[in-house]
Amino acid sequence: MLDRDKSVLALACIGLLASCGDAPVGPPTTQPNLLMITFDTLRADHLGAYGNLDGLTPNFDQLAAESIKFTNAYAVSSTTGPSHATIFSGLYPNEHGVLKNGVMLSDDVVTIAEVLRDNGYSTAAFVSSYIVKSDFGWVQGFDKYDEHYNFARRRWGGLTVDTASEWIADQPNDKPWCVWVHFMDPHKPYKQPAEYLEPYITSELSGNDLDMASYKGAVAYMDSVLPKLINTISSQEAGAGTLMAITSDHGELFGEHGHYGHGGGLYEDTQRAPLIFKHTSLKPQQIDTIVGLVDYTPTVLDMLNIDAGTEMSGKSLRPMIDGSDATMRTVFMQRRIFDESSVEQILAETGANVSGSQWSVIDGDYKLILAPEANEVQLFNLNTDPQELDNVAETDSVQLRKMRVVLSAILDAQTLRVSATELSDEVLQNLEQLGYAK
Repeated sequence: MLDRDKSVLALACIGLLASCGDAPVGPPTTQPNLLMITFDTLRADHLGAYGNLDGLTPNFDQLAAESIKFTNAYAVSSTTGPSHATIFSGLYPNEHGVLKNGVMLSDDVVTIAEVLRDNGYSTAAFVSSYIVKSDFGWVQGFDKYDEHYNFARRRWGGLTVDTASEWIADQPNDKPWCVWVHFMDPHKPYKQPAEYLEPYITSELSGNDLDMASYKGAVAYMDSVLPKLINTISSQEAGAGTLMAITSDHGELFGEHGHYGHGGGLYEDTQRAPLIFKHTSLKPQQIDTIVGLVDYTPTVLDMLNIDAGTEMSGKSLRPMIDGSDATMRTVFMQRRIFDESSVEQILAETGANVSGSQWSVIDGDYKLILAPEANEVQLFNLNTDPQELDNVAETDSVQLRKMRVVLSAILDAQTLRVSATELSDEVLQNLEQLGYAK
């Protein structure tokens, strides 16, 4: 763990301090820097560290081997906006109000960047998609917000890394910094350099099969650009070093459960997310306990010994990491909302009913997915049925009642934040060109 005793942290300052480009080098800070990486649309099962055998991600896998790795971490949503808002606020979607992409993150929602800036950090974000554009409130707490795109409201991860690395290299080591780097590469359309896509694509592939193959190439490309970012930090950091907190906002479906893409459901392939924490003071270990990404910000702040100064639904994972509390946690998830025309369109095209709210909760071995307006009730035993193929809602009424009680308690504890969800024509046009339903 990052030691709470700053005198111990100060010992890490002894040694050779690398130059930070042309930046002045003063007395090194005893507060760790923070690198937050979020991968958009990255399925955990496409990472070697999470069991994939295709060799797509050797660089991430090496990082994970040197980190605390959570093997059962869950995103709160299968949509970028709601999920990122939860990651960076420690609040559930009903509480932060971002119920779909394009909805403004309210100024009074306290983000991790705001907390760190108020505690003396220089803060910068380098993002790769229109979805997290500053206009939607993601700029809160960041001194610098870099959102330039090289195609279709997107930016290749390599270009994002180049810009982030330049900024990091210029930072003096007498003031801690916080950087968020957002990768969009695993998200359609797959337009990465051909040398990364071609090894997985053959001439006979089309439709969903072509998407699945292209997705592998996109993930491989994303992984290939990580070393420059990590090497920049390794050469720049001094004093208390840099804490890395790395995750994804959700995954992707390629026909599982009749769904394609993401956003329409809360199944394992979209909700399971990688989650690793790396720092020289952290002993690498694997933790298999089920956790939620709502715990991301409370955990990072706890590791940095910084008080959030605000209430959060998430709880720090630090006691789980240091072994003082191995209590199994209950995980809550919530689907984005759709307008009526999108509900009808998705139903006609896929047969999936996405009307109304859909919630999910995991408690112990069981996972409940409930969508009252769509008359959908699904109950799975993830221990015996990890692929969610056997809905036992009708055959295990006792467990179903228990899970309904758990879900109701979580919903009852949430304070609903009312946000405007009607989007402007310009925002709708941009979202639709990125492949998003209204």
